Amino acid sequence: MAFCKHCGTQYPDGGSCTNPSCPGAQQAAAPANNSALDGGFNEAMDKVKKNKSTIIGIVVAVVLCFIIGAFLGSHTGAKGAANKYAKNMYKKSGFKSVAKVTMLDDAYKEYKDEDEFDDDKDDFKEFIEEMKDDDIKIKVKSVKKAGKLSSKELKAAEAYFEEQAEDYDVDDDIDVKKGYEYKIKCKVKKDGDSDTTTKKVCVVKVKGDGWKVISIDADSLKSYYID
Repeated sequence: MAFCKHCGTQYPDGGSCTNPSCPGAQQAAAPANNSALDGGFNEAMDKVKKNKSTIIGIVVAVVLCFIIGAFLGSHTGAKGAANKYAKNMYKKSGFKSVAKVTMLDDAYKEYKDEDEFDDDKDDFKEFIEEMKDDDIKIKVKSVKKAGKLSSKELKAAEAYFEEQAEDYDVDDDIDVKKGYEYKIKCKVKKDGDSDTTTKKVCVVKVKGDGWKVISIDADSLKSYYID
């Protein structure tokens, strides 16, 4: 038998003091209690980490959706058509893209098979080269929606594309229900001097053809095609 050196309580050889009021017994029990607390704390932290991972995953998913939405928004719809026009109108290789986005699909198919297409393409390239020779650089800075087209302006857009359809002998049953005016802001540099200029265009949704650009502003469109 052995005796506790702290309180004198007798206990079997190889054992330990079991007196609950003994300071030595309390000290001996402390590590076990701490282990229990540590285990609970670790379990709680694991839950926090799991929740944190879930939250981070949700945040990342939201951010990716926003980025993808912004990307698609700039490449599709009215904004996509306006961007395509702006991106290519001062680009040497941009003639086809400008023609496609400003013409009815069937009209473009007829146009590209005509000699006029190659002549216009060459004229476009020559114009861009002349600007370069004259040390003129034009960079598109922004493409922004300026307003919604009125019902009269939409009717004018229908008349515009009906005339184009007749010129190329394609279906002239044109239906335009939606459209906007866009502002294309450009920075122009010449001989070291720079200035800013803004061009306005109309972008309309033609049934069966999608979004098309009319390279004049809304007021001009209305005055040209509405009596």
